Amino acid sequence: MRSRVAVQALLAGRSHDYMRLARPLLRSLELTHHFDFEVITDPAALDPGRSRVILAASDQPLVPGQAEDLTGFVRAGGGLVLLGGTLAAWIAQDGLGKLARWAPSGPGPMTELVIRAELSHPVTATLGADFRLTDELYLSEGPPAEAAVLLSTSWRNTDQVVAYEREVGEGRFFHVGLGHSAATYEDAWFQKLMHRALLFAAGHRPPAPAGVGLLGYGAIARDHASLIAQVAGLRVGAVCDTSDERRELADRELGVPVYAAARDMYDDPEIGLVLVGTPPAAHAAAVLEALAAGKDVVCEKPFALRVEEVDRMVDEAAARKRVLTVYQSRRWDPDYVAMRDVVRSGGIGEPFYMESFIGGYSHPCDFWHSHEPISGGTIYDWGSHYFDWILQLFPDAVKRIAANGHKRVWHDVTNSDQVRVDLTFANGAQATFLQSDIAGAMKPKWYVLGTRGAVVGEWRDEPVPADFPARVKVFRPADAGGTHEETLALPVRDELGFYRNLADHLAWDEALAVPASEARRTVAVMEAATRSIAHGGAQIEVDI
Repeated sequence: MRSRVAVQALLAGRSHDYMRLARPLLRSLELTHHFDFEVITDPAALDPGRSRVILAASDQPLVPGQAEDLTGFVRAGGGLVLLGGTLAAWIAQDGLGKLARWAPSGPGPMTELVIRAELSHPVTATLGADFRLTDELYLSEGPPAEAAVLLSTSWRNTDQVVAYEREVGEGRFFHVGLGHSAATYEDAWFQKLMHRALLFAAGHRPPAPAGVGLLGYGAIARDHASLIAQVAGLRVGAVCDTSDERRELADRELGVPVYAAARDMYDDPEIGLVLVGTPPAAHAAAVLEALAAGKDVVCEKPFALRVEEVDRMVDEAAARKRVLTVYQSRRWDPDYVAMRDVVRSGGIGEPFYMESFIGGYSHPCDFWHSHEPISGGTIYDWGSHYFDWILQLFPDAVKRIAANGHKRVWHDVTNSDQVRVDLTFANGAQATFLQSDIAGAMKPKWYVLGTRGAVVGEWRDEPVPADFPARVKVFRPADAGGTHEETLALPVRDELGFYRNLADHLAWDEALAVPASEARRTVAVMEAATRSIAHGGAQIEVDI
């Protein structure tokens, strides 16, 4: 992204152990590889000359003369970011009042706060509309003078500032009035806020919203366009489609330039990112052409049909220093998120066995999805999602793959009527995927066994169960025999999760949710399973 930012972190507490509380935050910030931290515990050791930004969580007063030094540091281009009650502890000292232009009082009692983010400010634009954190609130009369409010909350029928920033000379001053609760420092939302605040205080500014060119304008592309339009940092800039009818539709619905040839869209200087929405067999060629034109790329799933194609795309992206990611949108499905969180938290011990299923008894569609030379076959349909899920839950290398396919009923399409894939991992864990269009009876969506319990995803009784999140149940052994059963409350689906992450990567260099290396593993599994079917279900030795 740029050279690393030198940050002095003052963690000085008498009534609060800020060294202990702030460890999760510092660890998360260090993992971004954007900062070099010098942690100090004595305010007297502050030396603005050794850093670009100062981060402080302190309830100890400054020593005489430091307020003036900090004010001069900010005016000369430095960044000062104060957490929790730091401003309240320092505000009485000469110079800080002019720097902050705001005097907090309090704090109030520890309580849950519904925090609203200001979506027009680049630091908070993609954090989401509101979040809940349990912390103490510092109160004040009105917003700060000449400042941009970042976070606010309601308090006893008043609107209270939680965080703000203001320009002072050549530098930036931030107050973030959160940080007395251990849970706050552990919260991923708060960590993301602080990552951006420190970068902004150091002078980083996000680029203009990236113009997205849609390659293909079928039904899925229209969904993409709707999502992109809702994310700060992205905008639909153009559409390319070989169909006159779909180009006319895009012109009516989006009002953006439309092209019949991809090269013409790539010549558009307003297009910085391309969404490849062609059928799977054409993904590799389309992605390579977009990368060669200097564009960042989002590829629809499946990433490709062969690992060799994936490697060419990844190599091209690396050579041209372009972003390349895959639209594995179902990582945000609420039933999967609930199951994933239970498994990753150790809620069922070590997972060692999984069965997964999708299907029923119904005639396949007659679109390209059902034509193996274009789609890759049945394995590449729902398997693109299911194997992505499985590999997220079982991070060990896949060592053996065996697969079988059936062609028994639907002879008007070329995809198999049913496929089953069995995976064995390096640690001995096993996972099975079954997709069937000839299943007269449904199996659970997921059946996961761990060393201390199990998770089962039960299909809901709906006409099209796949359109609804599964009912997720956790089973744990009881001491007196039998099991305890718990039905999990599912989180609200983050419809914008993928594109918000992409915008955050482009603006703040935050980690991609779906790196190409992870999508490569999914393709490698599907390709090996296809080879196994071609060899009569033979077991394939792999290292994926």
